[in-house]
Amino acid sequence: MPKILIVDDDADFRTACRLPLEAAGFEVAEAEDPDSGFQKIRDEKPDLAILDVLMPSEYEGFELARRVREELGLKDLPLMMLTAVHDVKKPPYRFALDEEFLPADAFLDKPVPPELLIRKVREMLSLHREKPQEPL
Repeated sequence: MPKILIVDDDADFRTACRLPLEAAGFEVAEAEDPDSGFQKIRDEKPDLAILDVLMPSEYEGFELARRVREELGLKDLPLMMLTAVHDVKKPPYRFALDEEFLPADAFLDKPVPPELLIRKVREMLSLHREKPQEPL
């Protein structure tokens, strides 16, 4: 069973992500801030991490993603960024994935529907399997 780590300073949002992921068969761990998230990634070695961007101050999720890639050397750990930054901060641009600036594999806006979250997690873990055309 793949292990997913949710790093978000909003306990209600962590629960809103955890429940559908557990119902879909994933093991889920949580962290309430970037430092505890970094420690859990290092110690518990999840199969995928979901990071909030704005916690608890500014863009700490971006810094956590950078630390995971550079300090832990986890270039292959799938990182999903979930955030309401586009609604909260109203930046004049949209964030785009970039290995150097934003070392994440997916970027979704909050609120994310549970079905989309599960589908994206499965895609990132390559858990979608095509049904064979004929019996094997």
